[in-house]
Amino acid sequence: MSRFKIANIIAYGFVTLFSIYVLMPILVMVLTTFKSKREIFLEPLGIPSQFGISSFEKALTVGLGSFMLNSFIVSFFAVFLIVTISGMAAYVLSRIDFKINKFVYLLVVAGFAIPPAAVLVPLYTMVSNLNLLNSLFGVIMPLTAFGIPFTVILFYAFFLDFPKEVEEAATIDGCTKLQIFFRIIVPLSGPVIASAAIFQTVWIWNEFLLALIMLTSDDFKTLPIGLLKLRGEWTSDWGAIMAGLTIAVIPVLIVFLIFQKYFVRSLAGLGK
Repeated sequence: MSRFKIANIIAYGFVTLFSIYVLMPILVMVLTTFKSKREIFLEPLGIPSQFGISSFEKALTVGLGSFMLNSFIVSFFAVFLIVTISGMAAYVLSRIDFKINKFVYLLVVAGFAIPPAAVLVPLYTMVSNLNLLNSLFGVIMPLTAFGIPFTVILFYAFFLDFPKEVEEAATIDGCTKLQIFFRIIVPLSGPVIASAAIFQTVWIWNEFLLALIMLTSDDFKTLPIGLLKLRGEWTSDWGAIMAGLTIAVIPVLIVFLIFQKYFVRSLAGLGK
């Protein structure tokens, strides 16, 4: 028993230290938003002498509200398309016995292995030829394509262990494949749907490179690109930059706190 307690103390101590290590940059970022320029450089890890909101006011003057709205639109529609298409594709791959199923699944896995940066040049040419530059749709569709492979793999692993007896009972009652999927599979797949939505929301919300290339107009820039407006040519207001980053973190943090139990379950057993 004593060895077990010692092992627990060591494990919890390691987790605590690692959590502090991970949270420390976030704490420094939040504290920096309330510091003066002098305190930022002379006391980077210190407590601000007074807590003001001037940095937040400066951050909001560059139009972070419209940038955040664009990020909401892109994230919502991209995540919706990713979850819908991936769920239906994974269900077909796991249930309908086609000879090419294994080949298609290998293509999906191969698509997950291709980094987005490797196809930026042909992707930019394609979007430009379709006249979709400086439009949210021109960002939503590539992000959807990049997010589908991982989500298909996630759903596929979940559907393989889904009890087939439930589907067989629905088939006996006269349900079609579409009715089984939308009326039975989807309502019982809440954990994996939430897990996939969390993963993709965090990734799409923070996506930078694709939006930087496709969006050059301030009317369509997403939040990560809009934060660049806080950077000056010769100097930068680090208090305002940290305030903008704090604002950008809040929506993702709220989503995670709401669905954290599904996120933990997905890490423990792929969304089960």
